Amino acid sequence: MAYDPVTDEILVPANHAWAILTFRGDANGDVAPIRKIVGPKTQILSPQAVAIDAVHGEVYVPQNRSVLVFPRSANGDVAPIRVLEGPDTGLNNVQRVTIDPVHNLMMVSAAGGIRIFDRTASGNTKPLRFIKVQGDVRLMTTHPTNSMFFAVIRVGENSGENIEGRFGLDDFVGVWSVFDDGEVPARLTIGGPGLVLKDARGIALDVKNQNVMVSDKTLNAVLTFHVPEAFQ
Repeated sequence: MAYDPVTDEILVPANHAWAILTFRGDANGDVAPIRKIVGPKTQILSPQAVAIDAVHGEVYVPQNRSVLVFPRSANGDVAPIRVLEGPDTGLNNVQRVTIDPVHNLMMVSAAGGIRIFDRTASGNTKPLRFIKVQGDVRLMTTHPTNSMFFAVIRVGENSGENIEGRFGLDDFVGVWSVFDDGEVPARLTIGGPGLVLKDARGIALDVKNQNVMVSDKTLNAVLTFHVPEAFQ
């Protein structure tokens, strides 16, 4: 799910409908979406995630080996305006996308770690940088003001790294710069490993109060970490 602060709209990936649904920000109850991106021309198949670049008005949909890009106003069976796909991209088992509109960059989590592309990259384009990560990068968000991005790293249930699965204290939030490259450790880790996170699922930033909020399925909780150093 993603929120567009410019239009006050909520974007939801509909896995079974193979669609991206857009609702008004104040939607409540059994209401129809105001727009939906759906149909064979879209190339959308069982979407698990969606991201919005509110500055440039674009919607990003990660697929298994590609990233589809649509204009904010896209509705119906429409083709993407850009598709990032091909052997040189290194994209395989794509999970999430997040955008840094200030530095004009796109971070894509896929097999082996996080690939950083120019925001407008399309076709068979090589990444500008590749951050190798041990674990499964599931969710990401950015703080473009200081060029940092935050990634939920799961080393539990499905990552193959820990036999304790979702009950081990191995998950964490890693903080990297969009200019990092190679096998570099996170500049900051939050909530683990070995501390409190067991099965991290969601992440959001409270920039004003310098907090990072993380949901955890096993703990059945939302944890708030005050980390001013991540916002400096």
